[in-house]
Amino acid sequence: MESLGDVIRRHGLDARKALGQHFLLDPGITEHIASLAGTLDGRHVVEVGPGPGGLTRALLATAASHVHAVELDPRAVAVIE
Repeated sequence: MESLGDVIRRHGLDARKALGQHFLLDPGITEHIASLAGTLDGRHVVEVGPGPGGLTRALLATAASHVHAVELDPRAVAVIE
């Protein structure tokens, strides 16, 4: 799987303060954040503002039945697709 840093560079996706963007790139941190939600087994998860997809990857690695990512920044939409 391509690293998040490579994904960001390939898409020219820089975090923009005006959009409140802060990209989480460390898989250990994103896995920890996903675990704070408790068990996601069979649950539907909605992530708002997935950016380059760091937390999205961690959520997809859980037993959630669906992960829905809602992104307004068109640059990031291309990354998530």
